[in-house]
Amino acid sequence: MTGAAKRACIALGGFSHESNSFAPSQDVGLDHFLSRRDRPPLLPGARMLDELGSGAFPTTGFLQAIGQDHALLPLAWASGGAGGMVSDEAFEHVCGELVSRLAGAPRPDAIYLELHGAMATPRLDDPEAELLRRVRAVAGEQVPIVVTLDYHANLSPAFARMIDGAVVYRTYPHVDRVACGRIAAGLVRRLLVRGRCAGVAIAHLPFLIPLHAQSTLDGPSRRIVDRSLADAGEVVSRCYAAGFPLNDRHWCGPAVMVHADSQSAADEACAGLLRAVLDEAQHFEAALWPMDAAVEEAMRRSSAPGTGPVLLADVQDNPGAGAGSDTTGLLAALVRAQAQGALLGILCDADAAAAAHAAGEGASIDIALGRPPFAGRFVVERLGDGRFVSTGSVAGGLRMDLGPMALLRIGGTRVVVSTTRMQAFDPAPFHHLGADPARAAILVLKSTCHFRADFGPLSRDVLLVEAPGDAAADPARYPYRRLRPGVRPGPAA
Repeated sequence: MTGAAKRACIALGGFSHESNSFAPSQDVGLDHFLSRRDRPPLLPGARMLDELGSGAFPTTGFLQAIGQDHALLPLAWASGGAGGMVSDEAFEHVCGELVSRLAGAPRPDAIYLELHGAMATPRLDDPEAELLRRVRAVAGEQVPIVVTLDYHANLSPAFARMIDGAVVYRTYPHVDRVACGRIAAGLVRRLLVRGRCAGVAIAHLPFLIPLHAQSTLDGPSRRIVDRSLADAGEVVSRCYAAGFPLNDRHWCGPAVMVHADSQSAADEACAGLLRAVLDEAQHFEAALWPMDAAVEEAMRRSSAPGTGPVLLADVQDNPGAGAGSDTTGLLAALVRAQAQGALLGILCDADAAAAAHAAGEGASIDIALGRPPFAGRFVVERLGDGRFVSTGSVAGGLRMDLGPMALLRIGGTRVVVSTTRMQAFDPAPFHHLGADPARAAILVLKSTCHFRADFGPLSRDVLLVEAPGDAAADPARYPYRRLRPGVRPGPAA
């Protein structure tokens, strides 16, 4: 269309999952997307508008910002969080829900989709590009498509060519997801007036960046993101995605992507941002503490004058990177060292949670907790049903349902146990069980970076720890099969 005079119809939907191709767990099946966990289940049609009008997702921001001058066509929305690969059945079902509603309605004037960029299925190397291919086949070549993407997206040239603008999260921890949805609404409004982008450019870096080295709070990632936000005239969107190295696909790794009114503007902006990333390659820090040394150091620092806990980040058992959130390496190290005042969470063990509920508060239970099984006698200090509202800046306002939960104690260490996996975004799951992370001497969190948003300010020190887990920090440890040749496992490798 050549102007915004008529009331435009905007179709919107979403399908996101961060897939760890190397996780030993089974494929993420359809039931995972149909159940409520730390996010809503599959939302078909108008249920999107009911559930996502508030919360912490990009679609929330899009709905808040798009305004009343447009007609909305809700398609379908599903978010699976992180885990193993998405089953082919689940992919086809969610895609079918979204595309069938698009096909059954009058052609929209524009489309907005909330995607991730690091989904994997057994059959497809680039599932999000396949979803866009199906959407484009129904919508036609003239309809602008805008997407929001996770900071850890692995972008492909095919993906870039099928859209007209993108907003990649600019923060890690992801505190700007709602804001990115609002920005996407602005891109849609621009494209409704000016039509599809004439220029698109994408470039990939010749290395991978470990997740724990990707934080945008400071350092090279902060400088790169700031560069991507510079004003650029004809440029519609200029994106930097740090990549998700646990996602085995051809185009895995950091990339820059630009959509612009002309090809020359896209090429120039893309080349400039690529140079900015290459210039920072030697500045990414990726040091980790050995497990026992980290516990010893935490005990030393926590005994010194000061306030707040010493925080140990169990980065390789982060469920937000597809790990099981159930390993016991740091728990065993704390008990061996006879640490006092330690609080660990969130450890996922449905059997242990059930045993605690069967025994009741105040009981002592002999169980083997987690993986590898850590056998011991635990005191059941507190029980919860796992239903609470998240309160932090990453996932604030989301209704959680983690199933039966328990606060267990062994020696000087307390453990928050859940039935369903959830990353430790903020103190809400601890408060649900009457535990206060701010009062712990040592706080152990199964998280890589998101913990920094709400736990960082209350902690006196942060140590990143190399303990056993399914999300190995060093990409050199993974047996890639699809990754293109010549990609280094680290920026300085």
